[in-house]
Amino acid sequence: MSNGELDAMAKVLRKLACERHACYQCHPNGRTFNPIPRMGLSDCIGGYMAVWQFRSLNPNENSGASTVDDNFAVEERTDVEILVRETLQNPLDARAKPDDKVRVSYRIVEVETKASRFCTELFRDVWLTHAKAGQLLAAAPPVTSRFLVIEDFGTTGLEGAYDDSSVDGPSENWNAFWFREGEGAKQARSNGGAGQGKITLYLASSIRSVFALTQRRSDEKALLFGCSRFRRNYRIGNSKERWAKEARWGSVEDASRLAEPVVEAGFIAAVKQELNLARGDAAGTSFIVPLPQAELTEESIRKAVVNEFFFAICRGRLEVTVGDVLLSAESIVGHAAALGEDARSSATYREFLRLAAMRTGLPPLARADAEWTKKFDASVFPESDLRVLKSEFELGEPVVVEFPLGIKAKSDGAKRTTFKVFLQQDQDLEKSEELFVRQDLAIDGEKKLKNVKAAMPVMALTFIDDAGLSEFLVCAEEPTHRTWNAQRPKVKNNYVAPGTALSAVRNAASRLVQLLAPTAKRDETALALYFADPAQYERVRRGEKGVTDKEERPGVERLVDIPPAKAKPVVLKPRQDGFSVQAVVSEGEAFVPMECRVQLAYATVQGDSFKLWDAADFWLNDEKRFPAEVSGVDEVIRDGNELAFVIRDETSSLTLRGFDAHRQLDIRLKYKEVADEADIATN
Repeated sequence: MSNGELDAMAKVLRKLACERHACYQCHPNGRTFNPIPRMGLSDCIGGYMAVWQFRSLNPNENSGASTVDDNFAVEERTDVEILVRETLQNPLDARAKPDDKVRVSYRIVEVETKASRFCTELFRDVWLTHAKAGQLLAAAPPVTSRFLVIEDFGTTGLEGAYDDSSVDGPSENWNAFWFREGEGAKQARSNGGAGQGKITLYLASSIRSVFALTQRRSDEKALLFGCSRFRRNYRIGNSKERWAKEARWGSVEDASRLAEPVVEAGFIAAVKQELNLARGDAAGTSFIVPLPQAELTEESIRKAVVNEFFFAICRGRLEVTVGDVLLSAESIVGHAAALGEDARSSATYREFLRLAAMRTGLPPLARADAEWTKKFDASVFPESDLRVLKSEFELGEPVVVEFPLGIKAKSDGAKRTTFKVFLQQDQDLEKSEELFVRQDLAIDGEKKLKNVKAAMPVMALTFIDDAGLSEFLVCAEEPTHRTWNAQRPKVKNNYVAPGTALSAVRNAASRLVQLLAPTAKRDETALALYFADPAQYERVRRGEKGVTDKEERPGVERLVDIPPAKAKPVVLKPRQDGFSVQAVVSEGEAFVPMECRVQLAYATVQGDSFKLWDAADFWLNDEKRFPAEVSGVDEVIRDGNELAFVIRDETSSLTLRGFDAHRQLDIRLKYKEVADEADIATN
C-alpha cells in the first residue's frame, strides 16, 4: 500500500473517530479559532478531547473588570468562611424536598499533572496562552496539581436546559449558574437569589477556574462543564483583538455556537476515577476547584463549617464531611467545643441553639396577635399567655413565641406568613448573643439586641422556615447573605412596602425582650466613692459640755483619689504623608503583644470614607509607593486599604508614608492582645 493510500485511510479513520467522540478540534466541519496543535491519530482514536472556547469581543462590547468580586471584598469573614457559606447554602437551596437532609463533602485531592487525563484537557496550550495573557497563570502548571472537590448529595443537580442559554425560569439552574450574572434561578425555597455567590468558587481558585460534574435528578444525565473567569478583558501580545472575561470548557470550540457540556461517559468516568469522586449515579453536583488558594485547607474548612452551620447541622438538615471528619448532629457539639477560642459563639449560646434546633417543630408557648406590628405592648398576647411568658423568662427558661406577618407581593397579592422567636436570659453571659436563621442559613450580620437595655444578657434566635417569608427575605438579602436591605432592587420590584415587613422581622426579638425583661436601670451611686457631695452634713458628737448651739454643721469633704486612666498599649500619630503606630508601656506593667489592623481612606464630603475607598485612590500592596519603616513588628500584611501587623514589644513601631499630603487621610486603628485575642479598644 502506497504512502498516499495510507494517508487517505488515516484521514478516514480520524474522521470516524472524531465524529464518534465529538472531537470538534479535528472534525472537518468544525472551525479552528485558536492555535491548538491538532492531535495525532493515535491520540484521538478511542479517546475524548474536551475543548476550550474563547470568544473575541466585537467593537461595540464594553471592556473592564468584574464588579461582582467587590461585593465579597470587604467582609468580616475570611475567604474560607465566605466560600463555605456559599457552597453549603446552594445545596440547601437545591434539596429535592424541603425536609430532606443534605450531605456535602470537602476534600483536597492531588494528582500528577502530566499523568492526569483531566489535567491534560484543562492545561491545554491554548488555555496557557490565554491564561498568561490574562494574568491567570504566570508559569507552567505545577508538577502536582491540587484540587478542592466539593460534592453534594440529596439535591437535584443543575437542572434545566443546557443546550439553550436563553431559557429562563425558576428551575433553570444550569443557565443561572453558568450563563447568568446578578440573578438567581429561584426564590421561594432559595437560600440564594442574588446570583453572585458563585464568584466565590472562582476566587477560591488561584487560576479563577471552576469545573462541575452534575448528575441531574430529572433526566439522570451526567454533564461535565467548566469555565475560567478572567479579572478583566485582555489582549494576546500586541494584537488589538480583545477577549471576553469568560472562557468555557466543554464539547464545543466554535465561539459562534453555544458552549455545551461534555456528556461522553468514558471521559466522565476517567475524571471520577482520577479525582476519586464519590458521585456515582446519585443526583447532585461535584464542584472541582483547580489549584485552590493556600488558605483553603481541610482544617480551615472544617472550622468554617462548624462556625457557619452549627444550627443547621444540629437540626439534622445538613451533614458535612471534611476530609475524613464527619460533622453531624451527633458530633457537631464536640467539634465546636474543640475549636476553643476559634469558636464564634459561646458554649452557652451553642447549647441554646442546639435545644432550639430540637424544638423548631413544636408548638410555641404563645402566639402574638395579628396587629402586633402596629403597636407592640402587653395587648398583643392573651393575659394568661403573657403571665406564663414572663414567669418562664424571668426564671431563665427558654420561651418560644410565634409571630404572624403579612407581606404583599406585586404579582400574587397578600400572603400570611409566620416566624418564631426563641429567647432565654442568662446572668452568666458576658453579653447578649443573637442569630437569625432563614431556612437553615444563618444571617449573622443583623444585630438588634445591642440596643436593648435589659437587666441580664439575653440569647435570641429568630427562626424563619415559612416558604413565603423566606422568598421575601431572599430578595432583600445582600450578596454576602449576612444582612438584609429593604432598598435592594429585587425586593422593591416584587413587594409592596418591603421596609415595614423587614423591620418587623428584624426587631421582633428585641421588642419581645423589652416586653418580658426587667429594664436595666442606671446605678446613680456607682461613682459615689470618688466624688464628694457638699450637700451632705455630718452630725456633731455630744461632748462634755453638751450639745452645741447648732445641731448640724457642714461635713468635711472626704475626697478619694480617682484612679489614673490606664494608658493605651499603642498610640497612633498622623504624619504629613502617612502615619506612625508606636507601642506604649504603662509603668510597672509588662507589655503584651498586640495584633493591629489599620484601615485607611481619603476623607470624603459625604458618606463613610472607608466604604467609599477605591483602589484608584491608593493601593497599599504597592510597597515601592508606600514604604514602611518597621521595628519590632512581625507579620505585616497589606490588603488594598488595610494593613495588619503584630507589635511584639515596648520598642515596636511602624511608619507608613507615601500618601497625598494635600488630602486628609482618615485612619482607623483596631488592636487586641495576641495571647487571648480579647478586644482591648478601638481608636
